[in-house]
Amino acid sequence: MKRPFEVRIVLVRTIYERNIGATSRAMSNMGVDKLILIDPQCEITYEAQQTAATGQTGLQNRTTYKSWDDFLEKEPESIKICFTARDGKGRQVRDIDEVLADIKDHAPQFQHSSETPYLLHLVFGPEDWGLSGEDLEHANFCACLPTWGENWSLNLAQATLLGMFSLRRAWGGSRTTLDGGDERRAPQGIEGINPEQTLKTWLEEMGFDLTKQKKINAFTVLRRMLLQNTPTKKELVILETVLQQATRKLREWKEFQKRDINKS
Repeated sequence: MKRPFEVRIVLVRTIYERNIGATSRAMSNMGVDKLILIDPQCEITYEAQQTAATGQTGLQNRTTYKSWDDFLEKEPESIKICFTARDGKGRQVRDIDEVLADIKDHAPQFQHSSETPYLLHLVFGPEDWGLSGEDLEHANFCACLPTWGENWSLNLAQATLLGMFSLRRAWGGSRTTLDGGDERRAPQGIEGINPEQTLKTWLEEMGFDLTKQKKINAFTVLRRMLLQNTPTKKELVILETVLQQATRKLREWKEFQKRDINKS
């Protein structure tokens, strides 16, 4: 992105407080802090706090507006993406990935570099019928979350999580470091520990001339047998350790033979 962005989640006329709490938790997973409620149809009690669990920030720092007019008067200028599962006349609903690509490539707010974040509101409707036609009049874009099963209806908190995930996947952000993470560790797979080179070195020490053999040779056969099944990182480490030790032992034996010949 040419400029940073700020995301705020907007829940319109939410019926169940547990969904507000679960949304707060999803926000904490996706690095979003600001939760906005428009005309909520429930009270926020201990149930919402329980559902939020370790993601209390959005819930505790929420802003509540009594109406869209109140929201539009007090919230900064933004691009508003309204999520709906119903298509129809005038709605022009597109998949969220397409909407995000359109904004990134064509929205004037993101066509020049700036250090000032631009605001996006991701707007979700109530659990019964979703956003109304009047709600969608405030949208810059109408988006849907793709589903593959017969049931296209998503739980509100699931929908907010998928919406934020789609945005992060498309536009990026600072990924969470896993517990116990260490950047110095080798990456998963062949690239990090390079058992292929170790295998070649071992075969050469065994006396195989890999430069003079055909495509199907000792190296290609063993490589296919040992590595074709996508081994885990631990398995690759063990394989490389075995080959390295075997290579060292071969070199020690060759060195011993040389010394023995020189003595005689």
